[in-house]
Amino acid sequence: MTAPRRLPRVLGFFDVTVLSGASMGPAYSLASTMGLMIAVDGKQAPLALVFLSAIMLCVAVGFARLSRAHPDAGSSYAWIGRAFGNGAGAYAAWILILSNFFATLATALPAGIYTLDLFAPALAGSTLAASLIGIAWILASAAMLGFGLRPTALVTAIFFSAEMVVLAASSTAAGFFVHAPPPAPDATPVVAGLGGLASAMVLGIWMSDGWEVSASTSEETAGPPRTSGLGGITGLLVTTAILLVAMFAYLHAGTVAGFVAHQTDAMTYVAEQLGGGWWRVVIVATVLVSTSAALWTTMLYLSRSVFAMGRDGVLPVAVGRLDARGVPLNALIAITVGLVVVMLATGLYQTLNAALQMVITGTSIFLGLLFLGSSLAAAWTFRRSPERWSGVVVPLGGAVGLLAILGLAVQSADWPTREIEFAGIVLGVPFALWRHARSSKVPV
Repeated sequence: MTAPRRLPRVLGFFDVTVLSGASMGPAYSLASTMGLMIAVDGKQAPLALVFLSAIMLCVAVGFARLSRAHPDAGSSYAWIGRAFGNGAGAYAAWILILSNFFATLATALPAGIYTLDLFAPALAGSTLAASLIGIAWILASAAMLGFGLRPTALVTAIFFSAEMVVLAASSTAAGFFVHAPPPAPDATPVVAGLGGLASAMVLGIWMSDGWEVSASTSEETAGPPRTSGLGGITGLLVTTAILLVAMFAYLHAGTVAGFVAHQTDAMTYVAEQLGGGWWRVVIVATVLVSTSAALWTTMLYLSRSVFAMGRDGVLPVAVGRLDARGVPLNALIAITVGLVVVMLATGLYQTLNAALQMVITGTSIFLGLLFLGSSLAAAWTFRRSPERWSGVVVPLGGAVGLLAILGLAVQSADWPTREIEFAGIVLGVPFALWRHARSSKVPV
């Protein structure tokens, strides 16, 4: 049988919406990011998410227009290359790979933490143990994706539904049936002023990340051209609403000091505030369900993007081939091997807090840059379109907002984090110079 050259169209609007929401992983996002956001912005953390979500909605509108006009598995990389040329496209490919490698680590590490918390609490504080369990989750997710996109979408819908039920129940209990504890007078101080708000908003990029998987699956979406973009926007809005309700409810049940003390396991702290016992088992299990769905959808995004880069010649052509079922298996194997190696390196960090802070902050910065470039690509692509409001004005508003919060966040970041971010940004230049000349085309 001859291998197909194009990804099969197997997804509808519901599938794309569920994949977008599940990739945001509300229970997982709350577990991995809520404590970090509260640590830098206190009780104003939900407000930071509101502001960030407004900016992200502007970006999503630009993605929707680009997906409708130019459906491409490479999404941001392909659009930036189309708008600004091969060199910019190759640099965007680097940032996309880097951001999604970090994103996968930032998903797999909490998967390891919560697995240990549920089955081996004595090892829950070990960075190496959490990394090894995270590797097991990466391998399991790769196996899931190897079966094809349609089975993955069906399993994701089941997991996402179960997650929604538990989040609704725990938010109701935290908001209405738990007496708010008195504020702790010795609560850990948060970052003052705009620096704290910007830092929380940057972390919020990671909390609201995932909806853009709709763009990477646009080639695999059946129905009208607007299906993938509309599914991404719907997933973003619905899941953000869920996150905000849950954050307000959980902050009512806990304290800033409590969340600061539980930055790597915020949902375990929530379970304790609800009384522990069966709540702890159910919530930790839900975080694992959410994390697994977020992990394989992040790997879905990365594998489709790497496939498109191989197809266009930015990466070796071998990863741009499909197997006889239409699955980009070579790309999936390549990213899995790379993720396992980097995950082992992450296990060398001395503390889980440091490792989680590094991967989430790095992910947020690089994703912010990718969203910024995509918004500018939308504005350039549709600059002569009669529908300039959705194609130019709204995406540019998102770009300005992202640029502002990224600038403030870099100023307030510690030096080790800045060094990682700077190294990632600079190393993209030789990669772009090397690979753009090998690219077979600017995607058209």
